Formats: sequence, structure tokens, C-alpha cells
Amino acid sequence: MERYAEQENRTYVGLVEAFTAHAYGVPVRKLKAATRLGPRASRARQVAMYLAHVVFGVKLVDVAEYFRRDPSTTSYAVRRVEGLRDDPEFDRALDWLEAALRDAAGTPA
Repeated sequence: MERYAEQENRTYVGLVEAFTAHAYGVPVRKLKAATRLGPRASRARQVAMYLAHVVFGVKLVDVAEYFRRDPSTTSYAVRRVEGLRDDPEFDRALDWLEAALRDAAGTPA
């Protein structure tokens, strides 16, 4: 059962990577790069980590592993994105991404 959950999480994270990279106009490979690669790639990575955790319930430690980051970095990313949701435009964009991901994965809202 554990392997199935891990595979399902990888599928969800892959979906999040593809949607987020497209939305931010960055290549997927930049989301897993060892360095920040500029503000656009960094923000896209933070959003992707947030979405994987919030939309699909992937544990932060697993999100960190998938994105090749330290768990504390992933935790910071989630908190950072939550703080950015105070901006109505950013919040609408994130709502759209969340809905699109749930729809693509066939999961309820």
C-alpha cells in the first residue's frame, strides 16, 4: 500500500510541476534545479511545493524530496505562498491553478 501512495504522490507532483511550469512560463527542469535560477523559477517552485502539499496532501517531507530541497525550505515555501494569498490577483491565480489541478486529477474540491 505504501508503494501505491508513493506512486500516486509522484503522479500528483508531476501534474503540479507541469501546470505550474506552464503557468509561470518556466521549464519543468528549473523547478528541480539545485540553484534558484532567478525570481520567476523560485516563485514557481514555491507555488508548486505549496500546491502539491495543499491540493493533494503530499507530506512536506515528501514534497521536499521530490523538489530536491530541505524540508525547512519546503515549509518556508508553503508559508510564503500562504502569505502571498493576501494579494487578490495572486489569490485568484492560485484558485484557478488549484481548480485546474483538481479537475485534471479527478479529485473533489
